[in-house]
Amino acid sequence: MGEGSKKSGEIGEEITSTLLDIIGWKRTMHNVSIDCNTPAHLNDSGNQRSTHGEDQIFLYHSPFHDDRTDFVHVSVKNTINKYPTGNTLKTKFKTDLKELHETINCAKHSPNLNSISSSFRAKKYRFHSGLLVFLQNDHDGIDKDITGDLVNTRLEFISDDPVYFIDNAKASFLLKLVDDLKKRSVDGSYEFFYPRIGTAISVDTKRTGSFIPLELIASDIVSAVVRDGESQEMIIYANESYDADTYRKLIAYGLSFATGLVHTIRIGFPDYNAAKDESEAAEVRMTFHERIEVVTPFCFNRSILDLLQE
Repeated sequence: MGEGSKKSGEIGEEITSTLLDIIGWKRTMHNVSIDCNTPAHLNDSGNQRSTHGEDQIFLYHSPFHDDRTDFVHVSVKNTINKYPTGNTLKTKFKTDLKELHETINCAKHSPNLNSISSSFRAKKYRFHSGLLVFLQNDHDGIDKDITGDLVNTRLEFISDDPVYFIDNAKASFLLKLVDDLKKRSVDGSYEFFYPRIGTAISVDTKRTGSFIPLELIASDIVSAVVRDGESQEMIIYANESYDADTYRKLIAYGLSFATGLVHTIRIGFPDYNAAKDESEAAEVRMTFHERIEVVTPFCFNRSILDLLQE
């Protein structure tokens, strides 16, 4: 039992490390030990913890908030079998979430992390948050989305520190969009796009970068800019099904950032079907007839239907 759990954990760590590297989190720190400074944090034996084990920590300067460095505390959970269901799933989620919140709470006061912060040259404001990665390895449910199963989960603790969540469905979405970006940028010349969604007011804040910030991981919309010589285009990936209304909103979203930046916008869905949806998509585009940008939908789940778009 213990050996199986260890193997499952190692698999989860390996998958998570590779995934985070793919989305640009290139220099995460692994297995950082944080001294526990809160008597209420108990181990499995009911005694105060001596330490909290950080699976990974990622630091970055926020593109959404001026003069702020983000500290992301990553907790990895994995099961070789299918996700548990019902109350078993909710209980595990609550336990894992509480454990991560306790780690963040003590990490804020950790001399070890203060030393890391100094080496990183952290900015004036330091913001701590969590990323709970909960994966399963059963092939039949490899793209399983469990967020709906957790909607009514009632937490028994209060914390001001936000925690974001990646399950198999979100991990698959991130993997597919980066694969598509690599296919579209022959020389690998692309950057993720950072919309103005925070409090940053500095005009010098760069609106593109090499990694996906935590806030965008939580989103079902991730954008990027692909460069080809002197030209560049915006690619918008939506982690939701195609329909006319969603496409219309995403066109408006893309056009709101496109002026002076790009002349081509491509909007990707997991299920857009050029054989069935092309006429409707063209009609939706007419809503924005006064804009000169080229806007086209596509499917980022590759199939033979892609030949209709190439």
